Amino acid sequence: MSSDIRRLNVAACIVVLISLVFVLAVPSNPPASRFALRGETDGYLYASNTGEFQSSVVEDAKNRAEKLFGGSNPAADELVRHLLGSLSACRNVDVLVIFNAGGFGWDSVDDATGWVTIMEGIIDILQGLGHRLMVVDYLRTRFDLGGFVSEGLAFWGFYPLKSQELALRIDFLTYHLPGLEVLIAGESNGSTIVEEAMRILEDNPNVYALQTGPTAIQRCRESENSLVIRHNGLIADSFSQGDIFTIIRSNLEALLGIYQEQPGDILFYIGAPGHYYTWEYDRLRQDITRFLNRSFSS
Repeated sequence: MSSDIRRLNVAACIVVLISLVFVLAVPSNPPASRFALRGETDGYLYASNTGEFQSSVVEDAKNRAEKLFGGSNPAADELVRHLLGSLSACRNVDVLVIFNAGGFGWDSVDDATGWVTIMEGIIDILQGLGHRLMVVDYLRTRFDLGGFVSEGLAFWGFYPLKSQELALRIDFLTYHLPGLEVLIAGESNGSTIVEEAMRILEDNPNVYALQTGPTAIQRCRESENSLVIRHNGLIADSFSQGDIFTIIRSNLEALLGIYQEQPGDILFYIGAPGHYYTWEYDRLRQDITRFLNRSFSS
């Protein structure tokens, strides 16, 4: 009995220590996320000079940023400049496409092997409809331990700041640029951020969402403005469908050297058949094309 109690105490201590590491790793004053021009992870939309904007616009940006991060917070000041920089960049476009990467949220769409082909397809369709557009990556995570932990918490819904900030940015832009339409695109767990942002923006008719391969635990609400895809056009997405047996079987087969006909992976190395999306798959291409034509035709 005493040995069982000791093991229980050890287990409890391990859980407490792991929890403590997670708590300490998350920054008490998290930095603002960033919009970066597609593929330019250092090309942030950032206003170095706020004097070129109307005082009412600057004040609105400040009020929104302080409401999210709190007053006298460097992150709030940083977000103000990001909001104004985005506003300036979007003045000459009528569609803004925002990509939310899977993984840990610090990649560009150009790093997503399959999704980069989808983005090219989206651009071709929207330009064919006569739109002037800009594509940005929503870099929601910094490449450090705090960013890693915050993304893990966001996966389970314990870190809503990322989706709240994304919704704030979009609401600010569509408020000051009422003719601007926004397409939020997300892959894998990046879809979680998209879904939560869309719930906040559900009354904004200028915002649309496209999600591929959301997590099995993510409950998505489809609407006229939102397309959620859990099938890559060839087979069902085992990760998005929560098909654990298929995932386990495919990884065991890979260890035995058996070739996997259906690509897809999560966390870089774990095989997940069907969790791979590309414009080359007819059914996927047709579904997205219909959605874009319906949503963005004049």
